[in-house]
Amino acid sequence: MEEKSKLESMLGKIRKYAEARFDLAILNVQDKISDVFASIASVLLMVFIGFFVVLFISLGIAWYIGDRTGDPSMGFFSLAGFYLLLALVVYFTREKLIKTPIINALIKKITIHEEN
Repeated sequence: MEEKSKLESMLGKIRKYAEARFDLAILNVQDKISDVFASIASVLLMVFIGFFVVLFISLGIAWYIGDRTGDPSMGFFSLAGFYLLLALVVYFTREKLIKTPIINALIKKITIHEEN
């Protein structure tokens, strides 16, 4: 009788421990997911603001080149050519410039809590 009571007590403690570990695992996953989404949101906000900064600087440079050459369209065409050249460079080096650093940053963000 006493052994049955001890066994039930031990099983109850094991069940509570397993539930606590499961809850902890759920909380860790939620923490990682929220960190990743927060990082993505901040990067998207920075990209959005950066887009407008580059847009207005580009418009200013295009008008400046157009004033200097005497032909307003020449400033816009030359800047478009520069951006086309830049896009080609980024396209051909995208693996080294874009994909690898972004993937590495996401992996570090996800696994940072496991190291602590």
